[in-house]
Amino acid sequence: MRLNVKPKKRGLSFNITPLIDVTFLLIVFFVMSSRMIQSESAMELNLPQERSGETIEENDKTKIILNVASADEIYYGTRRVTLSELRERLEREKARATRDASVRIRANKNVPYGTIEPILVLCSQTGFGDVSFAVVDK
Repeated sequence: MRLNVKPKKRGLSFNITPLIDVTFLLIVFFVMSSRMIQSESAMELNLPQERSGETIEENDKTKIILNVASADEIYYGTRRVTLSELRERLEREKARATRDASVRIRANKNVPYGTIEPILVLCSQTGFGDVSFAVVDK
């Protein structure tokens, strides 16, 4: 027996679920990238002026920020660390890094070189060959 049922006509619909997903992913991306940018300059330091050197082009390397506020204040990003804690963190970052990682040292211009030297030695010992210093243009 055949039933005489006509299919219901459906109106045109637009599925916006993928659009919402993409929008939220973009929001998360911009929030995280702005947070990383802020973490570098979160600490106000009186950086030294440049005398020579070159401008470093930003690329897709993983960047580790070390802030040196004074002779006894070293910060990994915005968290204060000792030299032994810094060694552990650098070793962890080196083991976790899938690409070449670079270290940027932001040191107050009044910090003596004797404070910076152990940090450079740690970077070398843990395998970070790309170390740069943040300075202010003349």
